[in-house]
Amino acid sequence: MKKLMCLSLCFVLCGCGAMPTAQNVEVKKVNVIEVSASSLDEIEEMASKDVEDTKEKLESERNALGEKITDFDTYTKNEDKVKAFYDQALKQTELLSIRLREYAYKYAELVMNEDASYKVKYKDLSGIYEYIYDDAAKTMYDIYDKTLKDMYDIYYDEVIRAAYDVVDYEQWYDARSDAYDDWYDARSDAYDIWYDTRCDIYDFQYDLRSEVYDHDDKRAQKKMDKFKKSILRMKEDVND
Repeated sequence: MKKLMCLSLCFVLCGCGAMPTAQNVEVKKVNVIEVSASSLDEIEEMASKDVEDTKEKLESERNALGEKITDFDTYTKNEDKVKAFYDQALKQTELLSIRLREYAYKYAELVMNEDASYKVKYKDLSGIYEYIYDDAAKTMYDIYDKTLKDMYDIYYDEVIRAAYDVVDYEQWYDARSDAYDDWYDARSDAYDIWYDTRCDIYDFQYDLRSEVYDHDDKRAQKKMDKFKKSILRMKEDVND
């Protein structure tokens, strides 16, 4: 009996000890900047590749869906999958926007930790603008302007339009109106995500460079901390 009680107690204690560990791992993922890079060049490459990979993945999923939907009948049967694609595209765009902010933060962190003069740090921080704001985040616009824009041509202007004289007008009209609304809403949301991303990254690098120019380490650190907190809040929100 004593042996059983000891085993039971050990099991309870082990179980209780394991749960906080799992929770801590989950919290850690949300509450840290998840960019592992040791050089500015590495961050520049990571940011560029991330945007391209995300865009290509979404376009691959879009094309695979298009192969299944070739006429009005298959469209109406798979309309839920089209909506699901929009949801997925927005989710991935939002996650990408967070990662781009993380690249910007890590870039700034590496620069600020350099054993260099304020003049050199001020110059190096311009890479956030050049490589993340003006290259990576600018390329992110293609998700709005191409990946999602093409959905209009594929479904609204081709598949559904072709059925005008084939199916009941009311059914056709409703399907086409819904397709347009879904497409318009998804693109609008994608644009907002892109716009906010670039604005946040621009403001961060501008404010930080201003403090470095003034040789104000304390205010520079405050800008870093503020930007990090905003990123972590976004990560928490997206994981809710």
